[in-house]
Parts: sequence; structure tokens; C-alpha cells
Amino acid sequence: MDFKNMARNLEMSEAEFSELAALLVTTGLSDLAKIETGLAAGDAEKVAQAAHSIKGAAGNLGFAALATIAGTMETSARAGCLDGFDEKMARLQQQIDTIQTAMG
Repeated sequence: MDFKNMARNLEMSEAEFSELAALLVTTGLSDLAKIETGLAAGDAEKVAQAAHSIKGAAGNLGFAALATIAGTMETSARAGCLDGFDEKMARLQQQIDTIQTAMG
């Protein structure tokens, strides 16, 4: 991941972008836990809200793959469908791990 270019696209310094990316990782992990709790309880609204949070933050920073996965999860949850979320959760975790690794 090229944080320098991503920061430039958002007209901010690389340090500012890195700080926001770190915040995304922290809140993303918290939102992942909320999704897991929502899935265990069968609470589609809780799942949708947490997925929406990830989608928005990721989209605003230019992490398109993460935003897309979270958006798909949000749409499914809003439709009341919580099937097949194990794979989506793994993909979300992988994307967040990738961002964290790129941060160094």
C-alpha cells in the first residue's frame, strides 16, 4: 500500500494519513468484534451498523477493497441475511491486517 500517494490523493501529509489509518485499524477491529457479537445474537441491525462504520471509514481513506467487503456485509445484513458471513469476516480481517502491516 502506498500511503504516500493515498495521502496525496486526500491532500494531507503522510503522517496525518498514517494516523487516520491507525485509527481505522483500531476502530475496525472494534467493529469486527461488534459484527461477531451481532452474528452470534442474530442481530442483523448491529451487524449492519458495524459494517457501515467500517465501510465509511475505509471509503473515506481510499481503502476500496475493505469498503467494498464491508458494504456487501452491510447490504446483506440490512436485508436480514446473515448467511455466509464467516468468509466475509475473514476477508475483512485480512484487509485490516494488510493495512496494519503496511503501517510498519
